[in-house]
Amino acid sequence: MDIRLQTALLSAKASRKLLRRFGSGATAAPGLVAQYIDKDSLRKLAASYPNIILVSGTNGKTTTSRLISAILEKAGLAHIDNREGSNLTRGLITSLASYARLSGKPKEQTAIFEVDEAALPYVVSQINPKLIVLTNLFRDQLDRYGEVDTIRRLWLKSVENLDSATTLLLNADDPGIASLTKTRAKVVFFGLEDPKLNLEKLPHAADFINCTNCGSVLNYSQVYLSHLGAYRCSKCPLTRPNPQVSAGEIHLNDLKGANFLLLAKKRTITIESPLPGLYNLYNALAASTLGLQLGIAPTTIKTAIGQFKPAFGRTETFVSNSKKIFTSLVKNPTGFNEVIRTVFSGQDKKVVLIAINDLIADGRDVSWLWDVDFEPLAERAQKVFVSGLRAADMQLRLKYAGAASERFDDLEEAAEHLLAFAEKGETVYLFPTYTALIKLKAFFAQKGLTANFWED
Repeated sequence: MDIRLQTALLSAKASRKLLRRFGSGATAAPGLVAQYIDKDSLRKLAASYPNIILVSGTNGKTTTSRLISAILEKAGLAHIDNREGSNLTRGLITSLASYARLSGKPKEQTAIFEVDEAALPYVVSQINPKLIVLTNLFRDQLDRYGEVDTIRRLWLKSVENLDSATTLLLNADDPGIASLTKTRAKVVFFGLEDPKLNLEKLPHAADFINCTNCGSVLNYSQVYLSHLGAYRCSKCPLTRPNPQVSAGEIHLNDLKGANFLLLAKKRTITIESPLPGLYNLYNALAASTLGLQLGIAPTTIKTAIGQFKPAFGRTETFVSNSKKIFTSLVKNPTGFNEVIRTVFSGQDKKVVLIAINDLIADGRDVSWLWDVDFEPLAERAQKVFVSGLRAADMQLRLKYAGAASERFDDLEEAAEHLLAFAEKGETVYLFPTYTALIKLKAFFAQKGLTANFWED
């Protein structure tokens, strides 16, 4: 037994137990402790898992990884994941340590890890993943990640070092993701095939509008979401690859969810998802593609998705005094625009709380709010509350969009006013950034309305 690793494991387990006793989520600190004692703890702990699945991307990685977990569970495949750890390296080590025996050997054979975009290259260099799912690339936390192509270039170098033992599942509709094919790994594409979803034009907040090969303008015959769609370079041969797994005959049912026809190798099955919005349909498609790669029956995938419960704050709904609370994390223009498009697709007016923080986990630069299309709130919001550390910035942005708002600098006070304003039987809507979501989650957990975020 590796004495250094065993010491790191014991320390991580002890710190996790202690932190949990004092009410902390202990999602990262135990991993930091283990990594301080043994800098190779990630590589050593992961080496015992023959089947490691990594999920990354700007939007949807939490929901996609949870969907994959649900599919594996329904198929009877025991596994671990990092829902109790963060998606940074320290969080993966926290999860691996918490599940490992003191010998360092795992109890299961399969691990599913959601991985932060910036952390992915290092994680891939330390472990041998069997499957990697890459969902999309959008501008996000510019102060931390830089421009979106910076991440793409880092990922490009990372996948170049993969061998044929790894399978890459790539979103064919995203030019940035679909360009990651310079690799020895097996590549499988997934994407949408439904012309009726076509938007009139490419949104102004789209990120990849130029060819990743020659830099020329991309021509789109279909636009589904931001820069996701069917594209072709105006000069060089680059074009959207044909997906081996696709979703067609798509029906978006407002906040009730969506259903689509899953097509793969001439096999089709209709899947009903409880998750609303086109962005969540992409998540369900990515998870379905992975399930098929593992040989899981389409009927099992269908059942798992149909029974899925959202992760905390990801289109999650819970009830307080006969009032439904719908919560959706917001963190970048594309994600926020899609949430607004989904929530405000009907005619009834909504009561909304937008909570914007600018801590490190949120991104310190909030200029991205000016790329969000808030104009629908001016006509279709009955009442808008704003809160968080950057409530004043949010209120100013809404003013320019023509939407009136009421500001509360204290987040819990804002939540109380939100609930007090709504009528019984009404649904209210929370749109928080990450740290605001964590605080709201704790607030509602104290009221017994939902679980703490690390227990979800």
